[in-house]
Amino acid sequence: MQTSDELNNNIFLDINGYKLDLDQRKAIVSSAKNNLVVAGAGSGKTLTIVAKIKYLVEVKKVNPKEILCLSFTNEAVNNLKERLNYDIDVFTFHKLALNILKDNHVFYQIASSDYLEYTVSEYFEGFLEDNKYLKYIINYFKYYIKDKDLDIKIIKTKYNKLFSSYKNLIIKFINKIKCNNQTITDFHNYLKRNKWLLSKSLKEKNKDFLIIMFEIYRFYLEEINSSCKIDFDMMISLASEVVKKKGMKRYYKYIIIDEYQDISLIRYNLIKTIQKELDSNIFAVGDDFQSIYAFSGSTLELFIKFKKYFKDSKIFYLKNTYRNSRELIKIANYFIHKNPYQLSKKLISSKSIKFPIKIIYFTRSNYQYKFFNLLEYIYSLGIRECLILGRCNHDINVVLKDKELVYKDMKLRFLTVHSSKGLESEAVIVLNLSDELLGFPNKMEDDPLINLCFKNKDKYLYAEERRLFYVALTRTLNYVFLMTNKNQESMFIKEIKYRCEVLDI
Repeated sequence: MQTSDELNNNIFLDINGYKLDLDQRKAIVSSAKNNLVVAGAGSGKTLTIVAKIKYLVEVKKVNPKEILCLSFTNEAVNNLKERLNYDIDVFTFHKLALNILKDNHVFYQIASSDYLEYTVSEYFEGFLEDNKYLKYIINYFKYYIKDKDLDIKIIKTKYNKLFSSYKNLIIKFINKIKCNNQTITDFHNYLKRNKWLLSKSLKEKNKDFLIIMFEIYRFYLEEINSSCKIDFDMMISLASEVVKKKGMKRYYKYIIIDEYQDISLIRYNLIKTIQKELDSNIFAVGDDFQSIYAFSGSTLELFIKFKKYFKDSKIFYLKNTYRNSRELIKIANYFIHKNPYQLSKKLISSKSIKFPIKIIYFTRSNYQYKFFNLLEYIYSLGIRECLILGRCNHDINVVLKDKELVYKDMKLRFLTVHSSKGLESEAVIVLNLSDELLGFPNKMEDDPLINLCFKNKDKYLYAEERRLFYVALTRTLNYVFLMTNKNQESMFIKEIKYRCEVLDI
């Protein structure tokens, strides 16, 4: 039970220059063993984590060395360290796993982070030179590749974007296998499930893909084993086994997890193993609406069903957003709530902007003309900072090759939508919202094959692409400008356009 004194503690009046709202304070002072804080876009997620640590150290008198804070990237870890005034362990999951191995004198050579991508690329190029495998790959794109001539030079040049996306799908698939603690023997189960499909063409397409994926994954395992290395995912799984057998050499009373919506099964297993060994308390923060890393193994069910995986738990919602206008929130919520496999929630804002989302129609012939006209328009509004987001790097390269430049005295930053997560800007432009295979939504990234093989419960059409679009919409402090192809209008635009303003420039 939270007391008035706890909720109104003076430390909450100044956390890095900000005063915490009531929802943030309730989550921080919770006495439950396990806590999930559902923090919507712009609701002060990092601030809440910093305040939780301050509360534990200054009010609960917890030794800073007994607090472990985890996030998923070095950038996120460094961001947290900069905001903390205490010497606590702030690690990525990989760094935590490495420390566990070192503490227990278990030593392996760690493969580089791009080892999988390099190996897949190497063997994929070989498959493109083999007519047998090339036919398998072309069969995947049979509605898009019409060439009867299988001259490899022509095919590779003409359909380079398609092949690159196919290769990325293989990488995503292998990552899912590794992060779900599956082995190469699970491949046979995938094929069995595939037999139950009614569509003959889909069966053949899936089977061809699985054969190529299996061959490349087998090569990858042979390569990494022959070099006596382990990759980062293997390292996390190994760390869990070491803790089970040898225990933990460091004591953590509290484990705080940032961006919990990105948790994978192997990371969850590591946390649960440590918690069982040390009887630690869990404080996890994240937003299922912004779960956009399925390609690196995240499992949304671990967030959605938090109480199933962590007993004696409470869930808190941060309802106030300090970034977006209420008009933008209304549109974004309408859009994202169409997927029922989520935690239902609403954000509240005190900011009001009429028509914060504006749509710009273009054709292939006037795309760049419209883009630079849009920059002039944004500049005329007095805005001097803008994020320019593409679904993939290719979208960005179409308008400009440089990723950061100054236009007049206006700072422009070019990023993929994935890279923009956690950022905010005065204005946001989303490029090339088109209805095509590699458009937005990207129809390859949410391939139904993923659901077939991983029993994914998040089966809403383009579920992750929908969350990715939600991330793009909520990066702005003011306006979002959506550039869509007039002749191939994105289905996402069709869903929200009647709530937005069309900008004729």
